[in-house]
Amino acid sequence: MISLRRHVLTLVAVFLALAVGVVLGSTSVATSIRDAVVDREETTAGHLEAAQRELGQSRLANDRLGALAGDLTPAVVDGRLADRPVLVVVAPGASAEDVDAVTEAISLAGGIDAGRIRLTDRAVEPEADSELAALVANLPIGDSPAGDADMGAQLGTALGRAGLLRGEDAEPHLDDEDRATVLTTLADAEMIAYEPGTIRPGQLAVLVTGPGVDEAAAVRTASLARTLDSEGAGVVVASAIGAGPGQDAVLVLRSSGQDDASTVDNAGTAAGRLATVLALADQLERGQGDYGLRHDATAAAPSLPPAQTR
Repeated sequence: MISLRRHVLTLVAVFLALAVGVVLGSTSVATSIRDAVVDREETTAGHLEAAQRELGQSRLANDRLGALAGDLTPAVVDGRLADRPVLVVVAPGASAEDVDAVTEAISLAGGIDAGRIRLTDRAVEPEADSELAALVANLPIGDSPAGDADMGAQLGTALGRAGLLRGEDAEPHLDDEDRATVLTTLADAEMIAYEPGTIRPGQLAVLVTGPGVDEAAAVRTASLARTLDSEGAGVVVASAIGAGPGQDAVLVLRSSGQDDASTVDNAGTAAGRLATVLALADQLERGQGDYGLRHDATAAAPSLPPAQTR
């Protein structure tokens, strides 16, 4: 028979062995966990370092390509808009820097500054629809827009008649007095803003908009652009790539399948400004395209005509 003392010693030995096993086991598990965490941290740090290195290389390449486009722009665009008056229309949300840069690029191409008209927030707000419709109906613009035309088309008709030359013969739609009446009335109603005495009829128009706006505003701006295109010799809608909360007129135009106004989605870059000028020149021949870096662009810029051989 096993004595009580021996039985107790046996139980103590068993529990001691279990305790030692638990300690050794937990130590082994902890070591394994620690090693796994260290390995994962080293792997993550390696991936992060590689990603940062790749991002830096991409930024460097983008900067160099942008600098190259900026260096080439004067030579490439020289004379392409010679003696062509170009009206600049600025939509809400457009960057003043982008507007100035596009205007400068037009000047490099020999284009004539036909002035700058800024659309106010009221021009794209549905709350002002009834007032805008009443204004346009009473303006001296000749044939009024169709009764079921949306407000973008209504405002685009008024601006096109007052701010552009006819596409078919490059003659003004209106005489100087009626042009002044249209622009002054729209400005007094706070639909547009411009510096008096600076607007002359443009043969072409470029509409600069922001990278992301309210959907209704984007739709109205796109409609206005299409209408300006029909009133003049051509329109280019330029927007900067951005992470805006909404969409822009460029996206609306491209998704609609229209083939009238040209679009540029990277106006905030030197390459985008080059594309804008080339697209304006292409519009004179009724060429149309969607240019830039977005997935729905068809090319980075319009193709250059073949060089003349001597």
